[in-house]
Parts: sequence; structure tokens; C-alpha cells
Amino acid sequence: MPATWISSDVPEQQTPKSAQQGRFQMPAESARHSHTLMAFPSMESAESAEHLEALQSEVVHIANAISRFEPVHLYAQDGLISQAKSMVSDNVSVGPATASELWIRDSGPVFVQDLPAGKRTAVKFNFNYWGGKLPAIGDENVAAQIAAHENETIVTSKITMEGGGIEHDGEGTFLGTESCIINENRNPGFSKSEIETELMGKLGVRHFIWIPGVKGYDITDYHIDALARFTSPGVVLLSKPGPNAHSTAIDVYNSARSILTSAKDAKGRKVIVYDCEEPDATLLGPPDQHNEVIGSYVNYLLVNGGVIMPKFGQERQDIAAFELFKRLFPEREVVQVPINILPRTGGGIHCATQQVPEI
Repeated sequence: MPATWISSDVPEQQTPKSAQQGRFQMPAESARHSHTLMAFPSMESAESAEHLEALQSEVVHIANAISRFEPVHLYAQDGLISQAKSMVSDNVSVGPATASELWIRDSGPVFVQDLPAGKRTAVKFNFNYWGGKLPAIGDENVAAQIAAHENETIVTSKITMEGGGIEHDGEGTFLGTESCIINENRNPGFSKSEIETELMGKLGVRHFIWIPGVKGYDITDYHIDALARFTSPGVVLLSKPGPNAHSTAIDVYNSARSILTSAKDAKGRKVIVYDCEEPDATLLGPPDQHNEVIGSYVNYLLVNGGVIMPKFGQERQDIAAFELFKRLFPEREVVQVPINILPRTGGGIHCATQQVPEI
């Protein structure tokens, strides 16, 4: 069935007042989900058959882990649907989309509540392959295809960004890096205040904590979801560079920690910061040709009654992170999923998933 479109492709002065006044509100990831979205990678996004096989295997392991807690809708190219179906558990359904990249957090829709209508709406940010770093191969259409397949109303944003650049507490506070959103490779001609106005309208946020980040360090220009996440309102988990970390990552961490420890949220609370040490990225293996190795425990996914977090095969860091997560999420079952090729391809569990709130 076709999606219902709410047009946003109009000059700002013609935008309906309801959109400017906070018609939409994005629920916190901790809110109950209807299901989780994922994408099955294709050869167009891999460097070799072996690379693709490893990517597909880790995607399936993540999907199957999530499926213990809630349904998973896995999207795949037509020619890969039968293969995907043969690999997943019963609570994972497979549907069609022109998905080549597995990073559905970035290419797929972001779900919000349409407050006047009281229903779920998909927001389509304008995915341009992380600032035009890769050629378009179909993933730019995935958000609209998923909304149509799931019969969701869809609204298009006037800005270009990815879901991995969005972090919020569900109570009005937005956390993000300037390097990936306020960037000419995505939003030429847009000022910070114009971008903030659009985010207020589409996500229902009202208070911003900006981390500078670094342009060009990795393909995402330093997404927030591998750096810092709200574990609950007023509490942030910060990814601390591990042994042999790149000096750029250390500088970003120090900058983020300084900003966060002096920040207040939308309700005026002083932010509490917990460090979570990363694994030694140099021991995970070489990155692919487009990326840095992104080994971050902070790139986790909350699911109904649980939290799905990575395990990198470095015992000290894996155990310490697991114990920290149990303290920060005492009401949730903490599940570690081993991943190796995803970090070496520039992402992790959160990057490979997108929650769909139950509205």
C-alpha cells in the first residue's frame, strides 16, 4: 500500500505553522517498540564476496538476538530475499527494498509521533551517502520504500542528515556533533539556527548540546551514536578511546567530556557522564577502504526489555562494559553480540538498526 505523504518541500514561509510549533515528537529509544528495522547488505556495498558474507552473517546474528525481544523487519534486495529468509529466526520477517548498505539507521526513516493525529509518522531525511562520499546505489530510496511497504505516513525534511547523527533523551534534549550535520557536504547554505529550527519541528526537541566532532575523520564525519548516548534523561554514556587510539579520537573524547560535564539538559539538570572504554581498535583488524575502525560499546540498541550491545573479543573491555551496562540498565536484560566486520566497515549495532516506536 502506498505511504501517505506530508509535503515539506516548500519554502520556509509556506511551511504549515503546526510543523513549526512542534507537531511531531520523537519518542526516546527506551520507549516501547513495535519492531526494529534492519537491512541485508548486497555485493554493491562490499569489497569482496568474503566481506559480504561476513557482513550478512553479523547482520543476521544481530537480527536474531533482537528477535528474542521484539519483531524485526529485515529489508533486502529482491534477489537476496530468499537467502535472508533462510538465515533468520521466526520472529524476523523479510521485505523488499533497494538496500545495498546495511546501515539502515542512516538510510531508513526516523519515526516520530504526529501529536495532533496521535499516530506514528516516518520522517525522511535526505540521505546522500554521508556527504556524497559514495555513489548513489539505491539506498537513497529506502526510507520511502519502507514507509510505503509498512503503510506509514511520511514527511520529508528539508535537511540532509542520517539517523546516526541523532541522539535525544525523549524529554526535549538533542545531542549531536556539528561536524556531521552542520556541514556543507550535507546542508550547504543552512545556518546552525536554521538546522535547529528544522530539528525542533521534525523531532520535537527544544534544547541542543552540540559536540564539535571532526569532519572527514571517518565516513560519517563523526556520528554521535558511536560517541555519546543518553542512557536515561540526564545521564550520558561516553565512549572513551581505548589503547593505541588515534589522537583525533582522543581529542574528540576530551572535547566531548568537557562539554558534557558542564552541560545541562532541557529540564535544567546537570548531565552525569559515565565513561565506557573502547577495545584496542588496532587488534580488531584492518578497516575497509572507506572507513576507520569504529569499536564503540556506546553503539548499542535498546529493545523491549533488553539492550543489545557489542562484544569485541577483548576480555577486559568486554567484561567491564557488560558490568557497566547492567548497572545503567538494571531493568533490562543485557545481551552481548560478537561483532568484528561491522566495526571494520565503520559502524556497529545501533548503526545497523532503527527502532519503530509503538504508537
